[in-house]
Amino acid sequence: MRDPHQGPITIVSGMPRSGTSLMMHMLDAGGVPALSDGRRPADLHNPHGYFEDERTRRLAQDSSWIEEARGKAIKIIYRLLPHLPPRLEYDILFMERDLHEIYDSQKTMLEAKSDPSAGQDRDRMVHALGRDLDMVREWLAKQASIRCISVPYAKMVREPERWAVQVAQFLGRDLDVGAMAAVVDPALYRHRIAR
Repeated sequence: MRDPHQGPITIVSGMPRSGTSLMMHMLDAGGVPALSDGRRPADLHNPHGYFEDERTRRLAQDSSWIEEARGKAIKIIYRLLPHLPPRLEYDILFMERDLHEIYDSQKTMLEAKSDPSAGQDRDRMVHALGRDLDMVREWLAKQASIRCISVPYAKMVREPERWAVQVAQFLGRDLDVGAMAAVVDPALYRHRIAR
């Protein structure tokens, strides 16, 4: 097993509402503490918390603190990944979710805040999100300092034990996979697209 304090920095990434908070919760339960400032409280949309650090929002301006995440896990939105310092190594758990589900989930959150952007056209937004994701995936594939595994949200909710094991193997860490799987609550998988 790797020494987490010497190896790559663990990052959970993906689009908002793709399961990033759930993955952070799983890692935290399994033995990888979250680097989080606790400023964003749990709510109806994420009842177990967001596991965020506000410094990630300014990553393009200041990334000097990122090594504080060594031995921990940090959540970084997909669009900010290209601002990671290239001198370091990273293991990225990239959460994948059906883009229509992501749109519907984001719309519900925006409507709850009476945000006018909740009314944006669904098909146009899904297309734009897909283009965004493709650009980030292309960038990730070219980075020698990054290892990345895609974690499908729907499958992880269906088979949490299997995905907990896969995540532990990818990270090369002796994690409590039982505790990781136990925090997955299928009832919180809302906005499902019928399959």
